[in-house]
Amino acid sequence: MDCRSVSQKSYVNLNIKNMKPSTQIKIVLAFVMVQLGFLNFINAQEKEYTELNQALVFPDKVTRLNLSGMSMESLPQEISLFKNLTYLNLRNNHLKIFPEELSKLQNLKVLDVGGNLFSYLPQSLSSFASLEELFIDNEQNLDFEKSIEAIANMPKLRILHLEDNREFSSNSSILKLKNVNSVFVNRSMLRYVPKEIYLMENLKFIDFQNTPIKKNHMVTYPVSYGVKIR
Repeated sequence: MDCRSVSQKSYVNLNIKNMKPSTQIKIVLAFVMVQLGFLNFINAQEKEYTELNQALVFPDKVTRLNLSGMSMESLPQEISLFKNLTYLNLRNNHLKIFPEELSKLQNLKVLDVGGNLFSYLPQSLSSFASLEELFIDNEQNLDFEKSIEAIANMPKLRILHLEDNREFSSNSSILKLKNVNSVFVNRSMLRYVPKEIYLMENLKFIDFQNTPIKKNHMVTYPVSYGVKIR
């Protein structure tokens, strides 16, 4: 045992004991506040924040931020402070232009921007270095043909959600998503399963539920291709 540390602790304890009760209380309260601040700092890494002001207390430690359903027409400038975000939910707002500044969030793995008012997606999507899962479902104004190239160029995208996109009716567009392994096109206007999907080397799962596709069109392809269709 380090004798110096023992003597230091004894000296501190002795000093505190010799202090006035009011001073002792202040020191104890200060110690408690420091400990609580440290715990809050640690918890910030695990909590999913739903209020921007709370998240801004420790922006560097926030990894999950949910700003869905807030009627936002543009993003607050402070969004760029969350450098370590891995999950961001901007669902069901009033965004008409895809916020290109989001590409600066280089640790982002999951981005949910479904239910907004986008007409197209910009080429800046290719700058999302870590993004693995993208929700762009329920985008009734989205020109998918105009946006597909941007999506296809996302280097790490593996899961794509296109549910409830009534304008999405092109089968050939899917073929450009060469890196994606799971595609959800539930409740779209697709009318048949294109055989060419088996040319997508990384595709493992595609969900066609609640589309005009007839069931007999979904079971005619051999399972040996390794693509699970639902």
